[in-house]
Amino acid sequence: MRFQSYYHLLYGAVISSTCVAAYNPVCDKPPPPNEVTPFQQPDSHNATQGPWRHLPWGEINFLHTTDTHGWLEGHLNEVNYGADWGDFVSFVTRMREKADRLNVDLLVVDTGDLVTGNGLSDSTKVPGRVSNDIFENVEFDLLTVGNNDLYSEDGTRDIHANFSRIYGDWFITSNVYIEVDGKNVTVGQPFRYFTTKRGLRVMAFGITLLDFKLDMKKARTYVHGYQDVVQEPWFQEALNKDVDLYVLLGHVDLRSGCAIHGKYGAKENPLICMEGYLERYLREHEKKIPIQVFGGHTHQRDFKCFDTRSSGLESGRYADTVGWLALKGVAPHGTWTGNKTLTGVPTPTRTCPAATSTSTSADLVLATETATAPAQYIDRRYLDFNRRTFAYHAIDATGPDVPAGFDTPLGRKVSDDIWKARADMNLTTKLGCVPKSYYLWVCPPGTDGNIYTLVKDALNLTVKKNQQHSAKIPRVIFMNNASIRYDLYQGPFTVGDALAVSPYDNTFSYIPNVPGKISLEVVDCLVPPSRGSGLDLHSTGNMQGELMMQQQQTLHARHALFGPNDPNPGHATNNDFGNCELLPDSDDCGDDTKHTQLQELYSNPTNIDYRDPGITDGTPAVDLVFITHLRDTVLKCDAVKGRYSDKDVVDYTDKDLTTRTFLQQYVKEKWGAGVASDCPIGK
Repeated sequence: MRFQSYYHLLYGAVISSTCVAAYNPVCDKPPPPNEVTPFQQPDSHNATQGPWRHLPWGEINFLHTTDTHGWLEGHLNEVNYGADWGDFVSFVTRMREKADRLNVDLLVVDTGDLVTGNGLSDSTKVPGRVSNDIFENVEFDLLTVGNNDLYSEDGTRDIHANFSRIYGDWFITSNVYIEVDGKNVTVGQPFRYFTTKRGLRVMAFGITLLDFKLDMKKARTYVHGYQDVVQEPWFQEALNKDVDLYVLLGHVDLRSGCAIHGKYGAKENPLICMEGYLERYLREHEKKIPIQVFGGHTHQRDFKCFDTRSSGLESGRYADTVGWLALKGVAPHGTWTGNKTLTGVPTPTRTCPAATSTSTSADLVLATETATAPAQYIDRRYLDFNRRTFAYHAIDATGPDVPAGFDTPLGRKVSDDIWKARADMNLTTKLGCVPKSYYLWVCPPGTDGNIYTLVKDALNLTVKKNQQHSAKIPRVIFMNNASIRYDLYQGPFTVGDALAVSPYDNTFSYIPNVPGKISLEVVDCLVPPSRGSGLDLHSTGNMQGELMMQQQQTLHARHALFGPNDPNPGHATNNDFGNCELLPDSDDCGDDTKHTQLQELYSNPTNIDYRDPGITDGTPAVDLVFITHLRDTVLKCDAVKGRYSDKDVVDYTDKDLTTRTFLQQYVKEKWGAGVASDCPIGK
């Protein structure tokens, strides 16, 4: 793995050259080679609570990340997830050392989406140009690509030319192709066949779902379906290898069906579903060989059993979770040279049930199993992304303080590079002090703690008609809810926080002088009255619907009513091996640290609107304002179609006000006085 210096990193990207107080390679001489800032970001916070039990270890073990979306600096206003990518670099190194001492195998895997959602990944001209260079300091054994990594042609080509060259055979994109010199080639490698350090023969494939919102042909990027993959000559060649374990990396939900019909039409889950696809195809090819799936895309912690020798793990979002999976009973006696009688550490004791042909569950993979297949034991855990957790598991540190021996020189250097990159890109600039937290799905729409309630106020305050169109008439402002990607947490608010909450770069356009009746009909078109209430309408397919409804039947949402001795609010996961909300002290609970759950029970409309007071059917003229992403959607509404067209759409605000900057302006005006004062974060 190459060592990324910050000096090299900055000259490989096009970013702001504004001189700031921290080291800037444009303005200053390079620092001495051993000069390192604190081991996690200086504006982050240490975890106040940690793990309550040790990890189970098997013959082969996995560390899993997914959907990091550029969050390499950590969660600065959340105590549970304050570690940065440099801390993770050190953690991976120490865990590999521990695996060697135990004489077992450890593989480190990632299932994609490296960009979209953070200033580190999205502030450069080519998405990920800086953040991917930082990401590459982790020596992953297996990786695949996510849908967000493919939305920019420049970004995809950068991944093919640079990222795939760094990881080589480890980077697997079995169904993602890019056109190069008139030929379609896989962005990474189509598969990886290798033998682990202790002799386990592994065949790995990497799959990304078909769920794209742009013209892939124009971008010269192509995502193939399952039927195409299994007919490829290289795939048939791979099936003829002697294999002890199949590993399927999927930027795919573990629970959705094969074909899901959503906002952008049909999409395919090419990895797991009842009707077939890759997991079942492999099971039909080999009845006994274990299949381990690693999922992603839906930003949740999850574990799913498919049959007694096949299961799937998904490990959160935004670098808030490291997934852990341990397998015992996988390694055949003839090829594996590691330790089969582990002592001094817990070992997996759980088993997945057999699949049955009578099952009616749409997400259960059917399998034909034989009674001669040896028993396989498995366990999983979800680790909070913080230094306290990392040190506890890697070097058995039991207190809140992390011993200096945990950090590696490369880990410390990566933390330093992240801080300097954030400073040079102006992401550390403080804009104000947010007095309370605002949530996407925890609080009902229209309540004070719902982030879209805040967004409506921000649109009203910041979206002002530019000087060319000075007439002041009532307006309706539309914004899609997907523009807001994360909760807004109490504490200091920086430019980086603004880009994490609202990373997309859309300007504001409008159709002037629309009759009030038409403007309200467009509201009904974009924000139907039937949407925006109830449970779990934000899930994709059947991603969490059944799970959430089960929780609602037995639990009450505890939005922000926590006692002083309660665990910190955070993940309390319910999946196939246990429910951490109901039984947080049980070994069946997958969460590594106990949390009081902030249940995400409420949905919001697909689009949100701010309306000036007093607009009625009889209002003579209304400015119909919308972000550029909604332009086509607005023009397709029945009330608009045939009356207005592209030529009627003009800029409403100056170009410097966008969906990236409106929250920055809002916080400066609303809470900017808190920048210089004490600004505590919430629990």
